[in-house]
Amino acid sequence: MKTFVFLSGIINLLTGIIFIIPGTLQMSGLQIPENHFWLLFPAIFIFFLGIILIYCSRDLQSRAPIVFWDGMSRVAAFLVFSWFGLFAGMGINMVLLAVPDLIIAIIYFVGIPRVLGRDFLSILFDRHN
Repeated sequence: MKTFVFLSGIINLLTGIIFIIPGTLQMSGLQIPENHFWLLFPAIFIFFLGIILIYCSRDLQSRAPIVFWDGMSRVAAFLVFSWFGLFAGMGINMVLLAVPDLIIAIIYFVGIPRVLGRDFLSILFDRHN
């Protein structure tokens, strides 16, 4: 599980880099905002989360709640992206781009409790038995 958390951190770093390289998001079919702030802001956020996940992977036992809350943010991102894709006219590509976040979150929510031998809520709220 530590390796998976580490790799998901690397994926975040790469995704953050994709946001700042001109032309890469257009290849996905997304409409790019004119103001570059709206690309740099999520890039910095995603890049920072990648660093945090890499840090958490070193001591998953004590840093699991941070990874779980990252999973919660991934579920929220999936829901928001899905809404924009399905109901705000941004297209199915938006939903498809969000599916990996949901899959990663589910793997966190199932895998970490099994590996650590703790239940979901005790990890989420950082309660040690």
